[in-house]
Amino acid sequence: MSLDSKAARTTSKPRKAPVRISPARRKLENLALQILLIGAFLLLWEYASDRWIPKLMVSKPTDIWATIWKWLWDGTFAENLWVTIKATAAAFILGAVGGMALGFATGAWKRLGEVLQPIVTAFYTLPRLALAPLFLLWFGLGMEFRIMFAATIVFFLVYYNTYFGVREVSAELISAVRIMGANQFQVALRVIIPSALVWVAAGLKISVPYALVGVVVAEMLASDQGMGYLLSRGASQFSASQSFAAIFGLLVVALVIDWIITKVTDRALRWKTAGTPQ
Repeated sequence: MSLDSKAARTTSKPRKAPVRISPARRKLENLALQILLIGAFLLLWEYASDRWIPKLMVSKPTDIWATIWKWLWDGTFAENLWVTIKATAAAFILGAVGGMALGFATGAWKRLGEVLQPIVTAFYTLPRLALAPLFLLWFGLGMEFRIMFAATIVFFLVYYNTYFGVREVSAELISAVRIMGANQFQVALRVIIPSALVWVAAGLKISVPYALVGVVVAEMLASDQGMGYLLSRGASQFSASQSFAAIFGLLVVALVIDWIITKVTDRALRWKTAGTPQ
């Protein structure tokens, strides 16, 4: 049998169609892999603690879970989580509203942007920790200190995203709407705000974890409540299990907040992605 005939027979065999995995099954498989990886990591951690690495440094997953369970039952978790969540939400709202308002104003009005943009940039380059002593002097050790400290971080992230989002709006599109008789308010409402919404949504999503970071840092600097305080207290008592338990609580809060923001921004941008092939 010649080589040509063998090649022809090989190429004539029907090829199997690629197996298509449904999105639901792919998600389930990915979830199973993630659980498997996390479980393997926790088992390795449990075994390595006090054998390869001093327990004082890394504690054990069983000890961390015991601390979490104790805090869940005696109310420590609920009380301190609630304090951190309240401060994070207030700081996020305050910083986001201020950032969006100023970002829109400086982006929409060129002269105003030319005057204020260098001043905002100067404050943006200032390390946020340098403001902590002043905020402590002005607001004391209460909730106001954490809110203002974290709000300054959120403000600049949202401001720059809003500013560049407004500046990126097509000038031809604005001119076309004005030719059709739209006034300044209608141009802002119908063209500029919807076009800049993608940038604003990205800024809001990025700033959420920074709001939480700002509040936790403020609680670690000067506070007697909140997850940052628990984290700092655990470190000062050389209790790695308390520190990891506080980090676990922060991780859960960050995931929940990020999920909520993702749902809200996806809903707000539904018009933008409508008709886009998945």
